[in-house]
Amino acid sequence: MERLWKLTEETGKHVLLIGLGLLTMIPIIWMISISLRSEQYVFSGHLVWTGPLHWENYVKALTEVPFFRWLGNSLRIGVIQTLGQVFIGVCAAFAFAYYRFPGRDILFLFVLMTMMIPMQVTLVPTYLIVNQLDALNTLTGVIVPHLASGFAIFLLRQSFISIPRELAEAAAIDGAGAFRLLWTVYIRMSGTILWTLGVIAFLSNFNEFNWPLLVLTDPELMPLPLAFQYFRTETQMDWGATMAIATLSMVPVLILYLVAQRYIVDGFAQSGLKG
Repeated sequence: MERLWKLTEETGKHVLLIGLGLLTMIPIIWMISISLRSEQYVFSGHLVWTGPLHWENYVKALTEVPFFRWLGNSLRIGVIQTLGQVFIGVCAAFAFAYYRFPGRDILFLFVLMTMMIPMQVTLVPTYLIVNQLDALNTLTGVIVPHLASGFAIFLLRQSFISIPRELAEAAAIDGAGAFRLLWTVYIRMSGTILWTLGVIAFLSNFNEFNWPLLVLTDPELMPLPLAFQYFRTETQMDWGATMAIATLSMVPVLILYLVAQRYIVDGFAQSGLKG
């Protein structure tokens, strides 16, 4: 009887989780479904489209707008910002985790405060700074203000303080300098969390909408999230082509996530909440 109860309990848990998973998939299924419909059937109300597939929406998305140029801009922004956030995060986290200096905790508190301030609050002052540096309507103006991330510093610092300090002290006794200590001890023992941070940062940077919309005016420089407005007029919107662009823009992110998904779970498990 006990065995039957456990089996029923496990089955119930799996059914619940599968149901919740399918529920979260509804917007994605609807998006793909609309991308394969003709304009007259967009608001038919059916979740899954069973009629003729309207591939012309994807032809529009790939030919009527510079889709691949926008995709390249998004990849460039995502990759450069991610590398910058990981590099600066590693250096800052190493300083907060290994060194003891006056005001360390207060300085780290300011880093945490950057995670608590809504992005909308900093848009105007950041825009004014970029304008004074004559970097408006450039990819430099999009990338540079976000090369550092308080979240990256926090996550890596939590991972670094979980590494036994005795290992670092032993390496220092053997003559390891700061850079060698960082590389041989902290980075090599935090590979999973670095992968996790890289994936999360890339997803956020690749899908950024508000800041590029504010800074860029040249269509040739715009990233992919801004492409949705090009099938909209004052009176109507081509929903099929718009959803086709949304579906295509999801492919690189989905591939990256599928490749690195195991690092995300392991990374958060190893990051800890010490300190």
